Parts: sequence; C-alpha cells; structure tokens
Amino acid sequence: MTTRTRSVFFLLAAVTVGALAQAVFAQAPAAAAAAAAPAAAAAKDQSVTLWGMWVTGGWAMYPIGALSIAGAALTIFGFIFLREPKMVQSSLVPVLQNLITNLDFRNASATCSGTPGVFSNILNAGLLRLSDGITDVATIEKAMEEAAVEENTNGLRPISYLSIIASVAPMFGLLGTVSGMIKAFQKIGLGAMGDPEKLANDIGEAMITTAFGLIVGIPFMFFYFYLKSRFQGNMARIGRLAGNLTHHLSAIMDRLRAGELPLDQVTLPDLTAPMPQPAAAPAAPAQPQS
Repeated sequence: MTTRTRSVFFLLAAVTVGALAQAVFAQAPAAAAAAAAPAAAAAKDQSVTLWGMWVTGGWAMYPIGALSIAGAALTIFGFIFLREPKMVQSSLVPVLQNLITNLDFRNASATCSGTPGVFSNILNAGLLRLSDGITDVATIEKAMEEAAVEENTNGLRPISYLSIIASVAPMFGLLGTVSGMIKAFQKIGLGAMGDPEKLANDIGEAMITTAFGLIVGIPFMFFYFYLKSRFQGNMARIGRLAGNLTHHLSAIMDRLRAGELPLDQVTLPDLTAPMPQPAAAPAAPAQPQS
C-alpha cells in the first residue's frame, strides 16, 4: 500500500467514524426524551394529594383529625367568650353604680341576673349577701372573692383543653410513626430490603403522622397561651371594676349607718331581713343641780 493509498484509507475511516458519532449523538436526546416521557407520566400519576396523605397516614390520622376539630371549636368559643361585652361588661358599671347610689339593691341584683357574665356574676354574689341584712363590706367582698374563684376556674377550663389538645396531637403522630416503622421493619425481616417500594407506604405513614401531629399541635399551643393571657387580663380588669363598686358600696353603707341616707328607700334583693337601724346617738349627761 502506497503512501497515497494509505492517506485515502485513513481519511475514509475518519469520515466514517465521524458520521457514526454524529448519528449516535443525534439519537441520544431523542432516546432521553422518550425515556423521560414515561417517567414524567408516572410522576404525574403519583402526585401527592391531601386524601392520599390521609390514606397513607393510616389509623393515627383519625384521632389527629378529631383533635383538630375539637381544638378549632374550643378556639372559636374562647374568642367569643373573651369578648369585652360578654366577660368584662364595663357598660354595666354606670348603671349599677347609679342603682347603688339610689339604694336600689334589688334592681341592681336583678340587672346582674338579667345580663349574666363574669363581672355581673361576681358582683351579684356580693349583692345577694345584702338579702340577709348583712351590711359588713368585708363579708360582701368575701362573697365576691369566692365567686371570682369559681368564675376563674370555669372560664379557664375550656382554654386548658387547648393545652391538652396541643400536647396529645403530636403524641398520636409519634405513635403513628412508631406503628409505621414497626411495619417497615417487619417487611425488612421478610426480605423486602431490596425492594424499596414495599417499604414506601410504611415509611410514609411514619413521616405523615408526625407531620400532621405537629401541624395540629403547634397552632393550638399558640392559641392556648394567647387566650389564657387575654383571660387573665380580663379578670384583672374585672377585679378593678368590682373593687371600685365595692368601695362605692362601702361609702353608701357608712352613710346609712350615720343616718345621712333614708332607710325607707333601701330595697334589698330579698326582703328576708330589714336593714339594721343606725346606731342611736349617746344621751347627753345630766346637768348638776345648783
């Protein structure tokens, strides 16, 4: 083979190799696109939905869902209960103060009974002590303190349930996680280690229940602390308003004992006992005879 023939041979070989390489590289994108199309379709078929997550989560999703509904109801109730007109009832203060000034304790008690609320219930507990003829302000304040403790306990009870829900929901999520991991390890023990698809549902149950438990628990924990702080603030304001009315009532009682106000205008919540008469003035000493 001459040098010229050898050169032509190498040239033809190079052209052939280049044509083959070009054909291969031209077909590669088409093959990749064809392979990606089924994968995209499969990914589309496996898109995550809320119902799919619920089904994957298993049995633990039902108590978590029930806790979320109960927590939402308690939160709405808390916001309604803690409204100023419902709990503090500051608009009643001028009316009650005017009735006490006019010695109309009967209508003052009736006003509290007709507009039930935390403030009116506390004040009415003190006014009802007047029905027994008690004019000792310390006894009236003691009755109001007892009523305040009862109202504080009853008012905090539904708010405290939010704290329980916020604590229990993540626990159910953790229990679902443990349940899912137990199922996964059981399948691994049966030889499913080389087939991840058999473990996907159990691992999904473990992760989804934990996530939903935290999603339910974290917001309700914030609502619990917010509503508790607002309730305590309202109770402090009620204590100040009740204290002002008690001070006003004490001044009225002192004027009644001193005879500065007429006893015949006094109306008690229940006329079971008359209002004590004011103390009689001491008799003047006898003048010595000359």
